[in-house]
Amino acid sequence: EKRSMANNLQKLIYNLSVASPLCFTFAILWYIQKQTLIVPALCVCLASFFMLCFACSFWYAKKHVAPIMIQVTDISPKDGHMAAYVISYLLPFASMAIDDFDITVCGIIAAALIAIILFANSVTPNPLLFLRKYHFYEISAENGVSGYLLICKRDLRNAKHITTVKRVFEFLLIDSEG
Repeated sequence: EKRSMANNLQKLIYNLSVASPLCFTFAILWYIQKQTLIVPALCVCLASFFMLCFACSFWYAKKHVAPIMIQVTDISPKDGHMAAYVISYLLPFASMAIDDFDITVCGIIAAALIAIILFANSVTPNPLLFLRKYHFYEISAENGVSGYLLICKRDLRNAKHITTVKRVFEFLLIDSEG
């Protein structure tokens, strides 16, 4: 149970950090439309906090999680998700009218998203890691499980080039070889 709680905390931190660019976008948008600094400052602090938690958690996982052997049967690149992130999330969010903003509705949506994040067995590529020149691959393992997201600094072309990984949480792996 302790490991499950740690996995859920890692998953929550990872997914909240994915929202950091949205917080920064909202801060800029609010400042442009409202010309006030309190809400943008809170958004920037929140995004910075998410990023700091993620940086610490990712560093910890890279340094302290034990590598495990894996036999990968299939690999496909997932870097293209970054363009979809910008088009699907940032652009519509940036065009939002602040006057239509409802904190109660946003709070309910945020709570629902956090609940989904904790119970869903899927992971999206993180734009913060993409900016640090990491690549994302969806892999399938010999054990029959598919849908793992592998974070890697290397450009991979062959599934056989992946032999050891570090499991951050369910379905999120870090390449331990590069």
